[in-house]
Amino acid sequence: MIGFDEILRMRQKELKHYLAGYLKKMGYDVIRQKGFLYAEGTVPVLLVAHLDTVHQEKPSIICRSEDGRYMMSPQGIGGDDRCGVYMILQILNEVRCHVLFCEDEETGGRGARAFAGSGITVDVNYIVEMDRRGNNDAVFYDCDNPEFADFVCAFGFKEAMGSFSDISVVAPYLKTAAVNISAGYYNEHRLHEVIDSFALQNNVERITRMVQTQTEKFAYMKRKSFASSFYRQQTLFDMGFDSKEKEKLLMELPKNARLMMNGYEIIPACTYLMDKDGNVYAGVPELGAAVLSENAVACDDNGELLSFSVFDAKRTKVISMESAMEQLTMDMCW
Repeated sequence: MIGFDEILRMRQKELKHYLAGYLKKMGYDVIRQKGFLYAEGTVPVLLVAHLDTVHQEKPSIICRSEDGRYMMSPQGIGGDDRCGVYMILQILNEVRCHVLFCEDEETGGRGARAFAGSGITVDVNYIVEMDRRGNNDAVFYDCDNPEFADFVCAFGFKEAMGSFSDISVVAPYLKTAAVNISAGYYNEHRLHEVIDSFALQNNVERITRMVQTQTEKFAYMKRKSFASSFYRQQTLFDMGFDSKEKEKLLMELPKNARLMMNGYEIIPACTYLMDKDGNVYAGVPELGAAVLSENAVACDDNGELLSFSVFDAKRTKVISMESAMEQLTMDMCW
């Protein structure tokens, strides 16, 4: 198998070609279609990652911290989701799971939708995607199977909220419970994205133990409330993520505000806003809307939580990340 650096440097098409050949050498029968790559395994778990990144350039320069733990690139490292791809290859060295690599997740999950439209059926007990920032998150989106959540969190993961990934499409299609687990990257979609290789490897080991544990099949159960146990009493309509969309009173963050995400301070690449409860939103000017920004906190210069001012706020349309991506994709097509 090629090294992690080579995986980070490949274009999506190159990586898909390499993975098809590598899986065949491992003895897999590979189905390669427009939008995805699927290989049937013998262990009843489906592993999922996506092949594209948001960065336009290859990371020709890859920098590492002195202890080798952290990786960055001036071109953008592309850990989202090359970390997930690399993790799957590591797990396959120990366990022969089913595998699905999707294209174009970053532009609306088009590869996952192609898979869902392919008619391919996969008989597995559950699905694990590795396309989540951080080191310990388990995101279930609209899948609400408490027994499955307990099983996943028994390996030390903590349930968190999320907006969209490929399993948002694949799980309901296969009628199988699914989880998205942290892949060790931070500051995704930014040039200063960083990979924590220690966290990545730790989760490879935990997921390997998980998929080696015998279970019954966990069915996909559609959630009626927002995709996190902390929000189960709050409906999608309350959060402003219903199909009709919703307006909320949002205040644009002042210029001196500090934006913290997953414990890291980030430099905003777009306009950010907040509501009266302190929730932070990323502005999408092309749609005249805003999207909830997960795990983000707005602070003042002293690190204190920013105060909301109704006098500086205005009503703004709030939509889900999935809806924003779909609308932006449609606009691009037109």
